[in-house]
Amino acid sequence: MLQYQLIRSNKRKTIGLQVKHGSIIIRAPHYVCEQDIAHIVKAKSAWLQRKVAEQNDRPKLQNNAFQKNSSLFINGELKTLDINFGLFSEIVIDNNTIQLTLSNRVKSAKSEVSQVKKQLETWFKQQTINYLDKQLSNKAEQVGVFPKSFKVRLYKARWGSCNSKAELSFSSLLAMTPDWVFDYVIIHELCHLIHMNHSPAFWQLVAIHCPNYQSAKIWLKTHHSQLHWPTV
Repeated sequence: MLQYQLIRSNKRKTIGLQVKHGSIIIRAPHYVCEQDIAHIVKAKSAWLQRKVAEQNDRPKLQNNAFQKNSSLFINGELKTLDINFGLFSEIVIDNNTIQLTLSNRVKSAKSEVSQVKKQLETWFKQQTINYLDKQLSNKAEQVGVFPKSFKVRLYKARWGSCNSKAELSFSSLLAMTPDWVFDYVIIHELCHLIHMNHSPAFWQLVAIHCPNYQSAKIWLKTHHSQLHWPTV
């Protein structure tokens, strides 16, 4: 059975199927039962699988190359990297483009790639910190826990962690994910302050505070290869 994110709306009159960034999204009215939705997904499974494969294969060829016209996820949306030169280094998101300005001190192609990578890493870390500053305390109050501190690092094999001292760690690459997926990772780590394991009780607690956590896990798994951060 294909995995998909189900979005219901009172305004919809019909069921809509969409494949976006390699994920299947089903939009349906509230009155349509899940069994009917599952039948439609099954009937369209060949088309859906083909579109998922096409979208997942396309970015793998150039994603995270740190060169002009390569692709990166920003907040869950695939954007094209545009590299310019100026007196000051900066990054500006302009619609579907990442406008990255390098200082004029770049002396070689290799140096340019290295500086682009470093600049992006710094920017992703700051974006992740900004989002945590905005959301972590609210989510902690929601779960009923009190984290002592948090740090952000470029983790390549995990999205977050916590320890018995109530210290949380998060990957700076979370800035690549949609807010609802980022929120799941926050809730996940906060729930570990109550259950330091992945027991049924832990997942029950996650489900209470993040009902769409299964969809978030699927999004991370589906886009795993596109969220890779290579060395140069």
